[in-house]
This record gives sequence, C-alpha cells and structure tokens, in this order.
Amino acid sequence: MGILLDVILPVFLVGGCGYLVGRSARTDPVVLTRIVFYLLGPALIFRSIYTSTVSFDSVLSIGVFIILIQGVLFAVSRVVGRVRKWDGDSQAAGSVVLMFANCGNYGLPVLLFAFGEEGFALGIIYVLISGMMQATLGIGVASWHKGASWKHGLLQVLRVPYLYAFLLALLLRSATIELPQSLFRAVDLLAQAAIPGQLLMLGIQLSRVRLHHFGVDSIFLSVLKLTIPPILGWAVTSVLGITGLLQAVLIVEASMPSAVNALILATHFRRNVELAATTVFLSTIMSLVTITVLLSILR
Repeated sequence: MGILLDVILPVFLVGGCGYLVGRSARTDPVVLTRIVFYLLGPALIFRSIYTSTVSFDSVLSIGVFIILIQGVLFAVSRVVGRVRKWDGDSQAAGSVVLMFANCGNYGLPVLLFAFGEEGFALGIIYVLISGMMQATLGIGVASWHKGASWKHGLLQVLRVPYLYAFLLALLLRSATIELPQSLFRAVDLLAQAAIPGQLLMLGIQLSRVRLHHFGVDSIFLSVLKLTIPPILGWAVTSVLGITGLLQAVLIVEASMPSAVNALILATHFRRNVELAATTVFLSTIMSLVTITVLLSILR
C-alpha cells in the first residue's frame, strides 16, 4: 500500500489533472508539447547526465537490453497477429503498442520516486535509446506498407533535441568542463519542471483518445503488454548478468504501459488508430495495479 500511495498515486494524480484539463478545455496542447519537447525534456536529460556517474558499461547493457526486449515483443506481436488473423493495419498498430513502453513521461517519475536520482539517471539513458528505436524501428514498422526508408528514420533521430542534450552533457563531462553556476541553475530550473510537465502532457494526450469500445484485441494486447515484459526483463537481465539497481530499473521501464508515441505513430500512418488508442488507454489504467505489484517485488 505504501508503494501505491507514495510512488504510483502521485504520478496518476498529476496525470489526472492533465486529463481533466484536456477534457474540459478542449484546446490543442501543442504549446505544452513543444515546451516539454524542446526545453524541459532536453534540460532534464542534460542535468541528469551531466551530474550522474553512469558508466559506459551500463549504457551498453541498457542498449542491448532494449534491443532484445523490443525484438522479442515484435516477434510476439507477429504471432498474435497471425492467431487473431489481423489485417495489415491491425498488425502494424498491434506491433508498435506492444513493442514500445511509456518509459518517459510515466516511467521516469516512477523511477525517481522509487529509486531516487541514481535510478532516475539510468532511466534517462533508457528513454533516450528507446526514443531512437521508436524514431527508426517504430517508423519502419508503422509505415511498412508505405515503403519508408532507413534514411528517413535516421533523419527523424537527428531532429530529436534529446540526442543533442545527451551528447553535450557527455562532452562536458568527459572534458571536465564546469558550467557557470548561473547557467546551471537555469538548466536546473527547467529540469525540475520537466516531470510535472510530462505528466500533464500525458494526461492531456490520453484525454484526446477516442474510446468507442474496448475490443477483445485491445484487452488482449494490454494484458500481454503488462505481463510479458516483466518476465522477459528478468530473464534477459539474468542472462546478461545484470543485477542490483540497474536490473530493477530495466525491468520497471520495460514493464510500463504502451507508449503514447505508439498511438502517434499509428495515427500518423493511419494504422488501426482505434486499436492503438484503446490499448494505450487501457494498459495505462491497468498499470496502476501491475506496476505497484512489480515495485513491491523489486524494492
């Protein structure tokens, strides 16, 4: 009960505020989205990497873990698609919602409350690598029938400001360059606003989801999304020899509900948007229970 009240509930309360605003105001959240994407998010990544002691070995382990997890989930989605006899649009939507987890605006606050700054810094690396996978593999899966090229995916990665914040922080750390206090405080203020900004944005985005009905496929995908990754995460970390805090962070991040970005991909490429929307919404609500149980085991 303590984990539910101290870790999960604050995340849902702030996200719920965003949901209520989105439902009542009915305004386009593009301004908040741009502020989070271009200012608050990069500031958070820069501060976390600049002040952290995350090793290169940890970064490599996180990258290998994400590739393996998402690869297996993609294979599972293909099997499910064949069993359920999905058409091409349902297959693409089912794949992206199963492969990609909401490790950013949901996962990061949970890590911060559950494991502190050290776990949060590891989560930042996870989010960055996962974002690159979404911008390349995700676009490829969602737009497969449209013939999207890897060059297009690479260009999408290069447009993400998070990458440059990450690289700049690494450069300054490696060169042992200390930022002026006034500049660091400005970055720190922006970084502190990132978590509440991301949660509000999540709530607003979920309020825009049109839920005509919860079908068998969305319920099935939501259950798979919240049950397979924790088991798979434990197996992969055990095989890779990952233990301790890093193991806990990786399992928690992999076990997050379907990413809102998966819905954005399905919407952009017109791949069964209803299936993606209902899966994102339902898995997020169900995660209130599953993430609480998982944290009880890992902590």
